[in-house]
Amino acid sequence: MSMSVIPLLLMLGIFYAFLIVPQRKKQRAQRELLSNISAGDEILTSGGIYGGVVEVDGENLFIDIAPNVEIKISRRAVAERVYIAGSDDKAGSTPPTPTPALNTLSKFLSRKKA
Repeated sequence: MSMSVIPLLLMLGIFYAFLIVPQRKKQRAQRELLSNISAGDEILTSGGIYGGVVEVDGENLFIDIAPNVEIKISRRAVAERVYIAGSDDKAGSTPPTPTPALNTLSKFLSRKKA
């Protein structure tokens, strides 16, 4: 094996470990989330709409977004589950930990102009 091939294989291994594996885990978690949605769950859609699942009909969900306002969405439009039916806990009760880059950006954006 040539010495010029070793760095290429090493870079491919690093690429796989840092990009492919985490993306697969994320896809698996999203698939599991979508398959476990049931009536009574509160969800957030990818469009930013919060609502409670009233009925599950195959690939479609009927969600209640306001009193007497029910919409039909595709199951794939669900971004996250906010509340799980039958549990006392919110699904996303632990707030996400801010990253240093976001902290720096928010400080920059919140600075008052002189």
